[in-house]
This record gives sequence, C-alpha cells and structure tokens, in this order.
Amino acid sequence: MRVLGEGQENVAVLVGDTYVVRLPKDEDGAEGVAREGRLLAELAGTLMIRVPRYEFTMPNPLGPGECAVYPVVPGEVLRAEEWHARGLLEKDETATVIAEFIDGVQRFSVDRAREFGIEEPDFRADFAADLELVRAQVIPLLSAADGRELVRRWEGYLGRDGNFEYSPVLIHADVSLDHLLVTGDRITGVIDFGDAQIGDPDYDLCYLWPEAGPEFVRRVQNCRGLPFDERLTGKLNFWAVSDAAIDVLHAIEHDMPQFRDDRLRRLRDALAEFDHAGSV
Repeated sequence: MRVLGEGQENVAVLVGDTYVVRLPKDEDGAEGVAREGRLLAELAGTLMIRVPRYEFTMPNPLGPGECAVYPVVPGEVLRAEEWHARGLLEKDETATVIAEFIDGVQRFSVDRAREFGIEEPDFRADFAADLELVRAQVIPLLSAADGRELVRRWEGYLGRDGNFEYSPVLIHADVSLDHLLVTGDRITGVIDFGDAQIGDPDYDLCYLWPEAGPEFVRRVQNCRGLPFDERLTGKLNFWAVSDAAIDVLHAIEHDMPQFRDDRLRRLRDALAEFDHAGSV
C-alpha cells in the first residue's frame, strides 16, 4: 500500500497496482465520499474519459463514514510545474479534453443530481457569510492595505448582480491540474468528485485560472464555444483570491498553523497577481 495523495478531507491509498481506497478524514469528507459514490454510479457512463467508479464501500478505519474502493483510474498525478515543463498546456488536445469533460459533467441532469443528494449552494449567500468570517479572522492577519483590498474585491463580487445570473448546472467544482491524470502526454482520467455540486458553471474554471493561466482558460472556452469576457475574468480573479482566504479560515478552524501561514502567503501573492484590472 502507498499513499497516492491527501487533501483537506480525504486520503487516497493505492493497494497493489489495482485498487484505490479513498478514506475520509472528517465528517465533510465522509459526506463527500457518499455523494460521490451515488453520483458516479450513473455519471461515469455518460463521460468520454475515465473517472472513479466505486466497486464497494466499507467502514472507514480513519474515522467517520465509509471509505470507497474502486479500480485504479489510468494516469499519474503531476505537479503544476510538471504540466508546464512538459508543455502539456500548450497542446490543443489538452484544452479539448478538459472542455469536453467540463461540458459532459454540466450536461448531466440537474434533477437527477438532486435525487442523489448533490448540494445546491447559494453562491451569493455563502460568500457573504464567508466575508463575515474573513473580516473577523483573516483581515487581522494582513497588512491594512491588503485587508482593505480583500474586502473591496469581496464586496465588489457580491454587489454585482451579473455574477449570479446563471442557470445552475452540475459542476465538478474542483477541476485542478492535480485531479487530471496524465499518461505520457495525454489526459486519461479525472478524479475527486467529492466537491461536486449544483451551481455556477463558470466555477469549473476557477482552479485552472491560477494553475494553467488565463490563455489556457481562453482556449478551453473557445473549445466550448463560450465567451471569454470581462464578466468571466472578473469572477475568476475574485475566486483565485477568495479561495486562499477560505483556506486560511479552514486552517484556523482546524488548528493548522503551518497551512495557515502557507495560505496567507498565497493570499498575499494572489492579491498582487490577480489585481482588479478587468475584474469586479
């Protein structure tokens, strides 16, 4: 057995060369694994790329809920630096495969997803609640200038009605480079559907934005026949910043000082990198 990867809520362990065991670390992870299993039983058959398909679940030895066991999805996890070093993000096929995957997930019946218990968060209400926590817990850890700028951008996102004018769809909600499995120079699988939800279709681009870059996201949108405009880039700029701030909240809640400090550095960098130009 060896650890394949570990996130905030789950650990994935490879058993031999055949099976992956996905073990929740907390209640949120357990709920995510349960939702993922129900959804993937049906969604997997509608996608053109391999995704996890649970064979069975069993009591979780790490804590709450059940862990899931499924055959290995082909491919390896690469760090963002390796994606760039190998030139994978320059290949037209890479943008095409990601575009087809996102569209395939978002075509899935929303009503059917609701039957599986997939959550449908209110983006505006949730980000408004997060802002109150950020004001209380994150702003005091930043310089006065960075704190003011973070609040300004958060209020700008919440205050623009156009940011919430969308038709809700099923989204993977965690399309990051470390969830796209690579064999050679091709994407051969996608993993980690634990955050799948019904929400803003643009959110499926939010992790590609800082990891793969705006030009790559523009190519993905071109493949999908969808606009790459100021409204979209404004939301993606905000999400790149807010994601780091929300991670700081998570670290504070779970008493993870090293992770907190790492995400504070990321938050400061994001405020500088994803500036207000062209955003909210």
